[in-house]
Amino acid sequence: MPRARHRRKKSKQQIQRPNHKLPPELISEIFEYLWGGILDEPAYEYEIPNAIDDHFSQERSDLFRVSMVCSVWRQIAIPRIWQKVKFQLDFERDWESLFQWLMEGDYGKYVRQIHVEYDYDPKQNETALSLSEKFGGIVEFVETVPNMHTFAVRFNSATSDHIAEDLPPVMDSFFHEISASCRSVRRVKIHTSGLRGPNKDDTLNLPSVSNIIFMVTNTVREVDLMMHIATRETIEALCNCKGVDRALVHCCSWGDTPGDYYTLLMSWKHLKNLQIEPPHHIDPIWEETYSKSLQYLSENCGDQLEELWMPLREEDQKLFCNLVERTPNLKVLALEGKDFENDGQFLNVVARTTPNLNYIHLSYFPNITGKDVKIVNWDQLIDVNIMGCELLEKETKFFDRVKEECCPQLNIHIYDLEGNVVENR
Repeated sequence: MPRARHRRKKSKQQIQRPNHKLPPELISEIFEYLWGGILDEPAYEYEIPNAIDDHFSQERSDLFRVSMVCSVWRQIAIPRIWQKVKFQLDFERDWESLFQWLMEGDYGKYVRQIHVEYDYDPKQNETALSLSEKFGGIVEFVETVPNMHTFAVRFNSATSDHIAEDLPPVMDSFFHEISASCRSVRRVKIHTSGLRGPNKDDTLNLPSVSNIIFMVTNTVREVDLMMHIATRETIEALCNCKGVDRALVHCCSWGDTPGDYYTLLMSWKHLKNLQIEPPHHIDPIWEETYSKSLQYLSENCGDQLEELWMPLREEDQKLFCNLVERTPNLKVLALEGKDFENDGQFLNVVARTTPNLNYIHLSYFPNITGKDVKIVNWDQLIDVNIMGCELLEKETKFFDRVKEECCPQLNIHIYDLEGNVVENR
């Protein structure tokens, strides 16, 4: 009691709340864990949430929730919350109010990734005017983004209908207008394969895509492009993007220029990550070009390649093995069997020559068995995906032994032919 009398009341300035005791540097590190990336370093789009969804949907990210604890935490969280903005144009919302809110909040200074998605549905009665107004709002907002490093567009279709004739010109104008704001972009992703053009050939003519590629020639490091929208001007611009080290090339259709893919490969001298999606209909021109590209990669890019996502035909096994033998730094390997009736002898080379491999994906190799994959260095792997490998999928005890004897922390995902999860281990 005597001691209590002599205690002085602490002033409000002397009382420090528990959430204020952590230094900003530690809070930032915690927030980066919640966010899934490091501020101002390119992160894959699936790793971080959409800022618009964070503010307007019921499913909010962990980072957004902790930002509501106090003003100090919010100041640290805001630059991360606003790293990515995705506009889903087929959503029903008050677009004019949304763009006004974005502009008044001055959030553009934090944004690094801009994503635009549109699923065409004739039932929505989208007009050229309404779509143009949405694109106009995006262009105006992007003009306030000084440090955009990712620009991604995905045009899809909810039905098999051809798109209305008055919409492609609006889309093309959008690419033309927004290109001026893409000067610092390091990642370009343009997908339109799911959208059928107004003409019978299904091609969506968007020549202004080349404007964006010309604008990012000196800055772009990653290209993810559907070849069927690549005009001659676009190909020429891509060839001048000498700094590309990550390329995802979707060869949906060769059109009249079957050599474009090979030309691009020879132009990108610093490739570390290459993903190839073959045409829907394989023809002799594709087969010849693809075989030639495997030979080129093994002779010129082996030492620097870290990720390979590609089809594998029986005829190309020798070329593939020659390539893998020259890729000592390979960390990720994803292979899709194309009419592959042989066993998995190529895995011998993979096991012997890839000491840094930590992820492997095998799809559509029906005759591969546990005996074939037994030689894989399982103890160095982190993730394994198996899809459409019928004989291998039946050997469930094999994967139990792998986890028990080699690597208990290994993640094994098994899918059926339709891509549905059969089993996770």
